[in-house]
Amino acid sequence: MQTLQTTTGIVVKNILFLTDFTEASEAALAYARGIARHYNANLFPAHACNPVILNEGTPPNLGDELEEHGREQLESILRNSGSKGKALIEQNSLENAFPRWIEQNDIDLVVIGTHGRNGVKHFLMGSSAEVIFRNATCPVLTVGPHVTYRPYTDFVANDILFPSKLGSYSERAAGYAFSLAQETHGKVTFMNVLPRDSSFYRADDKDLAHEIREDMQKLIPPDAPLWCEPGVVVRAGDPAFEILRYTEKERPDLIVLGLPQKKNFNSHFRTGVTYKVIAKAPCPVLTVRDASLDNSIS
Repeated sequence: MQTLQTTTGIVVKNILFLTDFTEASEAALAYARGIARHYNANLFPAHACNPVILNEGTPPNLGDELEEHGREQLESILRNSGSKGKALIEQNSLENAFPRWIEQNDIDLVVIGTHGRNGVKHFLMGSSAEVIFRNATCPVLTVGPHVTYRPYTDFVANDILFPSKLGSYSERAAGYAFSLAQETHGKVTFMNVLPRDSSFYRADDKDLAHEIREDMQKLIPPDAPLWCEPGVVVRAGDPAFEILRYTEKERPDLIVLGLPQKKNFNSHFRTGVTYKVIAKAPCPVLTVRDASLDNSIS
């Protein structure tokens, strides 16, 4: 990963807000509205309702009634947001509907909420998580159950945490982090966490810590201090634990995570760093997939 070039501003024109009409979705909606207002973007509230399995006691038009009711809720969300856009609903699986919504509406950002104090156990469970993260060609903003701040006007990020493993796939995500910080002349902190089995985990190994910190400093654009407050943090231990401990103490407005293009989202997803951070972070998490062919796995 080379030194980042001076970044240009992020352009967000179309936002897809996925909802299941629960309280968790309401929390995410506040962010979707705030971002739409800030960028004057179109908002597309969307819901996929699986086709109703008919039996002897099921009204034959139940599926159509559920779709109509859902459409009314989505249109109400759109009206109350004050944004332009369109309500999207299908009697279909999320797996089938989601990629089509992304492509047909030229979506720049997906906003979703999670359920339950224990993390993403419902809306982002199993195949749904895989569908969203695998098919989203644009960044995904996830608002977890531990997020305490709710924007009611424009959303801006004055303090951004960017955990990085120094992989080339982090460049696109770093560009988003710096662009957001540039808007407010805010703070962006690069964070590198070395796992327990690394030599740095030894308490007396200060040289490697210094070396890692210097390598990360080299990634920061030379003119960055003119338009934001860049910083570097190096920790050792379990990556998810250290990231979450930092956020609990420092309370950033946003975490930005870079994902490799070929990252696998399978049955092990719920044991990975991305899942744990999304589930427990006290602020929203923006995941940005790399656009290159890097096959690294984070």
